[in-house]
Amino acid sequence: MLANKQENMVNIRDCERVMVESSSDLAQFSCGDEDLDDFFANDAYLYDKQLLGKTYYFAMKGNGKIVGAFTVANDSIKASLISTTIRNKLQRKIPNTKRTRSYPAVLIGRIGVASDMRGNNIGSQIVEYIKYWFTRRTNKSGCRYVVVDAYNSQGVLSFYEKNDFKFLYSTEEEERETFGLAKGEHLNSRMMYFDLIGYTD
Repeated sequence: MLANKQENMVNIRDCERVMVESSSDLAQFSCGDEDLDDFFANDAYLYDKQLLGKTYYFAMKGNGKIVGAFTVANDSIKASLISTTIRNKLQRKIPNTKRTRSYPAVLIGRIGVASDMRGNNIGSQIVEYIKYWFTRRTNKSGCRYVVVDAYNSQGVLSFYEKNDFKFLYSTEEEERETFGLAKGEHLNSRMMYFDLIGYTD
């Protein structure tokens, strides 16, 4: 299912997807997280101008109320930067002749849900929409995975796990070693992925 169909729930199928084209588009949008609010209000448009990411928002048809926003950018999973175990798991579904040093992905850079829209499953609907969007024939580039550098907090990690994302590194220590961080140093985020092969909306 692309979106939750519970009665009285806001459904992004009933919203319009709009690309951010002005520095003021998300100036009043607030999801209750200071860093996210600052990004959407001040940086999203600049990222677009520098071709570093595209930001979109969902607005309710009729009143234009913004219910959520997200930013996506091109990325890849580099086989040399993950453990043999995880690499084997990823490549198991890829024919030997098609295996390579990196695999194309789309990065979910940011997701924000309007503070007064919590409880409507908007975040999961946006994630599901991104999966749907990048498996349509109209997608203009190859994209095997959806990846996210998720805040390393139980709530955020649980959200992505609930949406069928898996950890790219089996343990925090493995992830620290890969990025040259000191043993025991706090990880601000965890890399997670979703394989689009076999996805059906």
